[in-house]
Amino acid sequence: MSTGLIARPSHKFTVGFLILLTSVAIASMVWLLSVDDPVRLKNLIEDDGPVQLVGQIAIALAFALALLYSVIDRSRYGSYLLLSYLLMFYTLREADYHYKLSEYAKASQFKRFFSHELIPISSKLFLASIVILFLVVVYRFLKAGKEPFLRALKARLPWAIFAAFWGMVAFLSQAIDQIPYFHTAVGQVYEEVFEASAEILLLFAVVLFRIQISDD
Repeated sequence: MSTGLIARPSHKFTVGFLILLTSVAIASMVWLLSVDDPVRLKNLIEDDGPVQLVGQIAIALAFALALLYSVIDRSRYGSYLLLSYLLMFYTLREADYHYKLSEYAKASQFKRFFSHELIPISSKLFLASIVILFLVVVYRFLKAGKEPFLRALKARLPWAIFAAFWGMVAFLSQAIDQIPYFHTAVGQVYEEVFEASAEILLLFAVVLFRIQISDD
């Protein structure tokens, strides 16, 4: 039996938190867009800036928690391990670890990485193996988790709602990144705030899922 807000957050809590996060995201965008100095704005939204730092911390925490849960919950070891793999890839991606594969990687889009003539073949093979492993893990995770997730979403469980919102916000941030119209400082503000918001949503989805199954 549910023991209340702490054991299983109510729908009121879920809606309230989503409204709060949306308000903070909008306020952050307004504040960033009010910065007149382009150098200062670049420092705020670039790799070492506070916006990306918030998202990187959130997704790193989600990875650490998933790894911890795989150790303490032996009945769900396999599922948590797959999730921790995915979150590890996510964390490394947000930390721009893929750029460290080659000094030329940052000058090339990911889709051109494998055709870039200055990137060593060893770096290409290493990244290819990572991509293949990632796709295998995604397939296994989705195969095992698709139906439970859809049932949880239909039941409007908080963790599933947060996971669904993560998917929408993450997709929106990547769509903005691919649209030439948004390849400006303003577009980067939108992209980075959406990206950080998505990572916070995913962290809460992991936490709320653990709270729910602990209650059950």
